Amino acid sequence: MVQLWLFELAKGIGRLFLNPVLYFSILLVLFAGFIRIKRERNDFNVRVHDQFHELKHLLPAGLLAGMSLSIITIITGLTIPLEMFALIAITTILLGVIGNARLLSPAYTVGLPILIVFTITFFSVHIPYTDTLLENSRFLIGIPILLGVLLLSEGILMLKNGLKDVSPKLRTSRRGLTIGALQIKRVWLLPIFFFLPAGPLTAPFDWWPVIDWGTETYSLILVPFALGFQNQVQSSLPSQAVERLAKQIILLGVIILAASSAGFYYQEYIPPVIAGIAILGRLFISYRHRVKENNTLYYFTPRNSGVMILDIIPGTPASKMELKTGEIIQACNNVAVSNKDELYKALLKNRAYCKLEVLDVKGEIRFEQCALYEGDHHELGILFVEKRSKGNRDRAM
Repeated sequence: MVQLWLFELAKGIGRLFLNPVLYFSILLVLFAGFIRIKRERNDFNVRVHDQFHELKHLLPAGLLAGMSLSIITIITGLTIPLEMFALIAITTILLGVIGNARLLSPAYTVGLPILIVFTITFFSVHIPYTDTLLENSRFLIGIPILLGVLLLSEGILMLKNGLKDVSPKLRTSRRGLTIGALQIKRVWLLPIFFFLPAGPLTAPFDWWPVIDWGTETYSLILVPFALGFQNQVQSSLPSQAVERLAKQIILLGVIILAASSAGFYYQEYIPPVIAGIAILGRLFISYRHRVKENNTLYYFTPRNSGVMILDIIPGTPASKMELKTGEIIQACNNVAVSNKDELYKALLKNRAYCKLEVLDVKGEIRFEQCALYEGDHHELGILFVEKRSKGNRDRAM
């Protein structure tokens, strides 16, 4: 029995590499890195992170989340037909192509397939490879549970890792002023174990599976889920925006999980209703964020006194001094500064040493200092917004 389960476990892991979502996610984040670098160089003549930055963060956090969720799915015996996984994969790829990371919320990638399956079963539409879904609608009970769990995972991952991929950009306001913005974008790949409703495995315990799916044999499969989000922040610090969005998504996930319990009593209609709530709820969260950003005063704008930091390039003197987004450099080498040129001139006063007076986001003054070496006295690694004439680009310092 143990050998059979271990063999099925190995086969389940192997099935991961047959899922196109795995390869699509890799291509998606590589393309995202290319577009990001192109935009950053257009705005600042320098890139913040390398081409493979997004790829480095694709799996680590998602792998941990997937392992945690796999424990739950294996213990409960969550069983879903292969046709449903195929539909989720197709939806994920289509939404990723259409909307990049902004449409990779499980509210869409899992919610839309639920609505499609309900339509197929309710109207008895015969589509190739959907026979299992037509024969046993009980499988729909488990999908809303999966949807709620994945929404919770999306919110938690945003709280813990949502600020790993923040990219600065310049844009023009309605009044023609140059303002700064930050694009927050992440894609996670979550590999999760599930059971298919056919195979060599049988129930190892009398109480297993926790929910009776109407099947007697099972097989294991490791399924990759691509979760992502993408938002632009220009009216507040990115940490504040991400925390707000993440908490709203977590609340939506809790609501979906609570509503899923009703699916055991009203199996026919509750799953599509839950999917509709998830889709509309996630759309409302995105819409509310966009309205707030458009109707609130810009945060990253040129200042009359001091230079506001838009972003910091890793590995530069600015990162070693632990300067942060949203902070304002008020003086350099004891000289007050209000723009890039004044900061550059103040740096030239001492080619081997830099001392900055910084106003942090809490309104407190602190001093940062570091040694400068030949070749980097004028390249602190700071990206910021300043007043500019038409046709000129800001540069990194």
